[in-house]
Amino acid sequence: MAKRLRAGDVIPEFRFDTPYHPQQSFYELLEGDKPVFLVFLRNFGHPLTRNYIMEYIKSAGSLRSARLVCVVQTKPQTISKAIPEGAMPYELMCDAEGVLYRFFAVPSEKSRMKCFSLKAMKIINEAKKQGFRPQAGEAWQLPLTLLVGPAGRVLLAHYGATLTDLPEDCAAMEELAADLLPTLPAEWLAAAPAAPVADSFSAAFGAAPAAPAKPAPAAPQADDETFETGFDTPLEAFDAPAPQQPEDGPQDLGALLEGFEAPAAPAAPAAPAAQPEAPKAPAVDLAALGFGTGN
Repeated sequence: MAKRLRAGDVIPEFRFDTPYHPQQSFYELLEGDKPVFLVFLRNFGHPLTRNYIMEYIKSAGSLRSARLVCVVQTKPQTISKAIPEGAMPYELMCDAEGVLYRFFAVPSEKSRMKCFSLKAMKIINEAKKQGFRPQAGEAWQLPLTLLVGPAGRVLLAHYGATLTDLPEDCAAMEELAADLLPTLPAEWLAAAPAAPVADSFSAAFGAAPAAPAKPAPAAPQADDETFETGFDTPLEAFDAPAPQQPEDGPQDLGALLEGFEAPAAPAAPAAPAAQPEAPKAPAVDLAALGFGTGN
């Protein structure tokens, strides 16, 4: 049975597909000294997803206290044909069938009045100028932001109230993680034995995860209703005009990926930088993915 996750819950082990490697272990993904942000978006061709994918690429160097994985409702081969392996500064988890979304009770909303924000209106309206056409009567998938520690321990679960109620960039994630992690019980961040690895999503999520043998200690900010995330808030009125701001034109994900460099350790002062080289041709053509809700 689907259930909303809360801080202190334990996500069972499962296997997932990336655009380049099938059947990866979720618990192996969580190994290391940094917890993982799981940000649940829509399919990779949706304008809202593309907006956040690009914002996270531009700000990837800001996230130091945690790692990032974006979950998208897209088939692996759709992404691998357009984006070469190693081009993204963070991982993508493909769940085209929406198994995780259903199991974690990620909601959708048909009323734009309830789920739209000014930012969402601006993104969607700009995408319409570029050819995006929402399907008539479609339900709008709301986001989910998780911070997960070793062996599947949920450190934070934030179910978005609007389409843009999620971290706006990696700097926002870093600020959230830096504030939250010191307040959590030490045992939540300690490595624990992994559960047996399931063969597939369906096997892993055929039933709700069993309750832990011992009750988990409550964290000071365990309630996602009281912990301040600083994310978006709903519209007060749907017909409120979006703020008019200068448009820079559509951003090119390929150009962002081409220019992305992993943060390096501070170096000694160097000679004045040389003149920048001419812009390189985009390495990724997102136009091939198209807009819409297809997988």
